[in-house]
Amino acid sequence: CQKLKMVLYQLTLLSSIALGVIAQLFLKQGVEKAGIENISKTKIIDLIKKFFNWSVVLGFFSYGLSLLFWMVTLSSLDLSYAYPMVSFSYVLVAFSSKFFFKEKVSARRWISIIVITLGVILIGLS
Repeated sequence: CQKLKMVLYQLTLLSSIALGVIAQLFLKQGVEKAGIENISKTKIIDLIKKFFNWSVVLGFFSYGLSLLFWMVTLSSLDLSYAYPMVSFSYVLVAFSSKFFFKEKVSARRWISIIVITLGVILIGLS
């Protein structure tokens, strides 16, 4: 029963991470849809109008759900274990950005991502 609880809490952690990544993707898509070239020269009311599109709203909603899962995670897992796991989102965002937005990811960045992944694995084994 204790192992099952631990698995469920780890699933809430993974859900929180996944929803955070989804939020980032929606927000990126929403900002691109807004098509603002130079934010410093844009009036604040125009920014609000342009940024309030469905992608941005879904990004905020995904972050809200992520926060709920995160709170459940914190109620049961050590923060020193759970928080470093969030860094796995860097890996997921990099792969997703390359796939969905056709972003170029340099070799140095991939090496850094591998180092992060190894760190997450080590923490997960502790």
